[in-house]
Amino acid sequence: MKNLSKRMQVTVRCVVGMMFLMLFASSVFAETLRILEWEGYLPDEHQQKFIALVKEKYDIDLTLEMQSVGGNDDFFSALRNNTADIITPSHNVPRDERYQLIKHRLVLPLNLENIPNYKNVDPGLQYADYSTEGDDVYAVPVCRGPYGLAYNTAIVKETPESWDILWDPQYKDQYTLGKEQYEQNVYLTALAMGMTRDDMSNYKKLNTPEFQEKLTQLVVNAHSMWEGVDTAEGLQGLALALSWGDAPTALKDVGERWEMAEPKEGTTAWVDNLMIGYALEDKPQLRQIAEELLNYVLSDDYQMYLVQIGGNPIVTTITDQLTPEQIAQFHLNDPTHFQNYRVLWPTLSKADRKGLERLWKKALDMRK
Repeated sequence: MKNLSKRMQVTVRCVVGMMFLMLFASSVFAETLRILEWEGYLPDEHQQKFIALVKEKYDIDLTLEMQSVGGNDDFFSALRNNTADIITPSHNVPRDERYQLIKHRLVLPLNLENIPNYKNVDPGLQYADYSTEGDDVYAVPVCRGPYGLAYNTAIVKETPESWDILWDPQYKDQYTLGKEQYEQNVYLTALAMGMTRDDMSNYKKLNTPEFQEKLTQLVVNAHSMWEGVDTAEGLQGLALALSWGDAPTALKDVGERWEMAEPKEGTTAWVDNLMIGYALEDKPQLRQIAEELLNYVLSDDYQMYLVQIGGNPIVTTITDQLTPEQIAQFHLNDPTHFQNYRVLWPTLSKADRKGLERLWKKALDMRK
């Protein structure tokens, strides 16, 4: 009985040891990465590709926990409440005084040695002011696009050279614009009036009868105002449109040829990014996997996916996979284009934001 008791003790110890090892292994070789994204950035196909990459490179079973963002406030809340490891904010969010993601250490600096594809990013977006602090980089751009001027080539015979065309009497009731894009509509109106890029968001300089009248004309003379995103149906038959750039491509299916103009004053634009939250500060392995994801979205394969769904690529290494028309559309044959013709939406102060909202509301109130 004594020997049997010893054997049972040994057996129990072995079983307990094996269970401990199994639990230990599961904690080491399985990880979960929580991503708060604008819907569509990581579809299932690319989730599976990245999971397979992590499994092959790190021998880790990775789970991606995807959450859709409803607005910029969601990013701040998720970081503060430790419910997201990676976020996808636009360029004007990190330094917004409402959030100050970098200043308040809600996001982590990136180890670019783990993100070798960063060198392929458009030179105009590498080490951008909004994404850096000292020598540290905090954000990797993933996609970009304009709030641009689109025109119907069957009606507008010559490529528009200026935003002034929106105030040309012959195009009254022949254009559409975004109803919710109050900032962007204010900016283009300011640019059309000859104001500088630095002043286009300065409420004190915009708050004049002349500017209010110009902005009101833009609203009152519009045929329609779309909400959310512009659609081919909403643009069809019109001469001009303020557009994110997707609808003009779709209009080819209904026999209308639309192009995006490049006004001499410049076109305001957005850049969406990936940033890593402070929740991974003490999780070196998961932090490296997060940086692996940032590198993945800069891969040629992923950037071509963006092109296929109508996005503007960030990298300059996919020209051999594009048509000449696409290369021209995305201006990948001109490395200085972004600096010269794109005006990133500025980070607004609270006072300027409220002021721009007031200007826009006054203009909207005149549209009956």
